[in-house]
Amino acid sequence: MQHSLHSHAGPGERIPLPALLLGVAGLLPFVFFAALGWSSDSLERGHALTTYFAYAASILSFLGGLHWALGLEPDLSNSERWLRMSWAVLPPLVAWAALLAPWRVGIWLLLAMFVAQYGADMLLSRADPDHYPGWFMRLRFGLTVVVLLTGLAVATRV
Repeated sequence: MQHSLHSHAGPGERIPLPALLLGVAGLLPFVFFAALGWSSDSLERGHALTTYFAYAASILSFLGGLHWALGLEPDLSNSERWLRMSWAVLPPLVAWAALLAPWRVGIWLLLAMFVAQYGADMLLSRADPDHYPGWFMRLRFGLTVVVLLTGLAVATRV
């Protein structure tokens, strides 16, 4: 039986293999470029950190897109639709600002937005448990922790 985004088993449900593998694969650039940011070669380090920032901004935009999709639900009130779609555009805007800011400011903008995005997902999940499958927030937690740890490693290099 296939589960849609809105029908799911309990919180103990296993994370589907595609979501797990693709989620972990999505962490590889964070880990690789954060580690490469510790290079003693200044050109290599600069390229790694630039790439880390660009990738983090891309992922924040992706996470915002999830809320845009939730704003497309036909049964939403106008205020709910405004809230979800407004929130959806915030992560890419913050990510863009982080790319334009000096790195020492930008990394903290990125990390703060990853925390805020996780918080928004958690609030939505608690307010309406049918919005996400039971496994979704467990996956999001693990992915977010790795992003934050690599971001802190980057913050020490900028």
